Amino acid sequence: MKLKTLLFASLLSVGVLAACSAQDSDDMKKIDDSLRMENKDQMSGEKKDMTDEKMSDKDAMKKDEMSEVENRAMNDGKAAPDFNLEGVDGKTYKLSDFKGKKVYLKFWASWCSICLSTLHDTDELASQEDGKDYVVLTVVSPNHMGEKSAEDFKKWYDGLGYQHLPVLLDPSGKLLQEYGVRAYPTSAFIGSDGVLVENHPGFMDKASIEEKLKEIN
Repeated sequence: MKLKTLLFASLLSVGVLAACSAQDSDDMKKIDDSLRMENKDQMSGEKKDMTDEKMSDKDAMKKDEMSEVENRAMNDGKAAPDFNLEGVDGKTYKLSDFKGKKVYLKFWASWCSICLSTLHDTDELASQEDGKDYVVLTVVSPNHMGEKSAEDFKKWYDGLGYQHLPVLLDPSGKLLQEYGVRAYPTSAFIGSDGVLVENHPGFMDKASIEEKLKEIN
C-alpha cells in the first residue's frame, strides 16, 4: 500500500512539474512575443521619426526656395506690357518667354545719332548675356516717329554687321505708347518678376546699364 501511495505521489509530482514547465514555456513565449512587439513598435517609431525628419527637411528646403523666389521678385511697379514681335532675324520674341530673367529693352531709331553711337555697346552687352540673369532686346518702330519702313530698315540694318543684337520690329507703334516712349533712345528695365522697374530716356553707357541690371531683382 505504501508503495502504491509513493508511486502515485511520484506521478503527481511529475505531472505538476510538467504543468509548471508548460506554463513557464507559455509565459516565456508571451514575454518573448511582447518584447518582439515592443522592438517592432520602437523600430517603427524610429523609422517614422526619421521619415518625419526627412519630410521636415524637405519642407524647410521648399520654404527656403519659395522665400528666395519671393525675395527675388520684390520690384516696385506695374507689370511690363507683354509683346509678341518678329525680329529682323525672322524669330518671334515674347516678353513672357523671358520671365525669371531681367530684361534690358532698348527703344531706338536709325536716324538717332545717340542710338547709333551706343549700338556697339548694346551688341556687346547682348553677346555677354550667356550664363547671366538678364537678356538684351531692342525695339524699332517702322513708319513711326520718323523711322523708315520695315523693308528699308531691314536693308539698312543688314549693312551694319551686328551679330548678337536682337532687333524687334513694332510696325503698329503700339509698344511706343504702352511703354511711354517719347524720345530715342529709351531704356526700359524689367525685373525677373515681369515688373517694369524703370524707363530711362536718353544716353546710357554700358557700365550704367550693367549697374542698373544688378540693382533690380
